Amino acid sequence: MSKDSSSRPDGASDALLSAELHEARLEIRALRSELAQVAPVIADLKRQVVAAKAQGERYRRQVEILRLSLSWRVTQPLRVLRRRGANANR
Repeated sequence: MSKDSSSRPDGASDALLSAELHEARLEIRALRSELAQVAPVIADLKRQVVAAKAQGERYRRQVEILRLSLSWRVTQPLRVLRRRGANANR
């Protein structure tokens, strides 16, 4: 049986592969450490997004309630006249 160099790495190739594997493991370790530091920040940002969406929904409901109110409907002609006056002054 002859030794086929394309199917079997020699000692130098083994050393190169071992070095690459070592570097990859170091990089994985560094990335895991970075992820551990960033994960709480991401979780906090997600909580802030949820809170901001809830606040936006509360504001939207307040505007809807205002627009459905009697005072808003009664004062609509005044707002229309004011807009017409502002447009005429341009």
